[in-house]
Amino acid sequence: MTQILATIKGVQVFQEDDGRVHWTSGAAVDADGANGQSGGEFAYRVNDCGLDSNANAGYPNGSWRDVLIDNGNGKPLDDGAGNWFSQTTYAWRGHPVATRFVDSVTVPYVVVNPKVRSKAVGVVIGCKARVTYKEKSVIAVVADVSGPSDIGELSIAAATLLGIPESPRTGGVSGEVLFELWPGTEVTIDDITYELQPA
Repeated sequence: MTQILATIKGVQVFQEDDGRVHWTSGAAVDADGANGQSGGEFAYRVNDCGLDSNANAGYPNGSWRDVLIDNGNGKPLDDGAGNWFSQTTYAWRGHPVATRFVDSVTVPYVVVNPKVRSKAVGVVIGCKARVTYKEKSVIAVVADVSGPSDIGELSIAAATLLGIPESPRTGGVSGEVLFELWPGTEVTIDDITYELQPA
C-alpha cells in the first residue's frame, strides 16, 4: 500500500510497498560539497564569487554552520585563498576536509527533505537515487539534507547530465522532475560505492 510520507509546498512524497520513495517537483541546483576536489571552483568564496551565493549558504545572518564549516572562531573555514569549505550530510569518514564531502560538480546527487529522511523506511543518506527529466535519467546518490520547507534539489553534476540549467545561482527548472530513492540500497557511481549512513 502506498504511504504518503510528507507534503511539502504542495508536493506529495510517497513510499511504495517495495521501499521506493518518489515525488515529482521542480529542481533547484545545490552546490554544497564543491570544495575544489576536481580542480574546479568552490561553492562559496569570501568575495561571494563562488558557484553559489553566500546568502544561499545562510551567510552571514542565517544558519550557515549547517552548510559551511566553522573555523572555530565564528567564521567559515578558509583554504587560505578565499575559498570556503562547504559540507554535505554524507561525509567520508577519516578524509581531510578538502575531500570529505560529496562534490556537487562531479557527482550526481540528490538532496532530501528532513521529513522524508526521518519518515522513510530504510537508511536514506548514501542510498541509490534516480532522477528523470524529460527523456533523460541519471543514477545518483542521496548526499544531502535540505531545509525543512524545501523539496527537489540536485547537484550540479546531476543537472548537467539531465540537461537542466546547472547554475546554482540561476539554474534549475520549475517542474516535471521525477525523484526516486531506494532507502537501504547502496549505490556505486564511477566505481565508488557509497555506504549507507544512518541518522
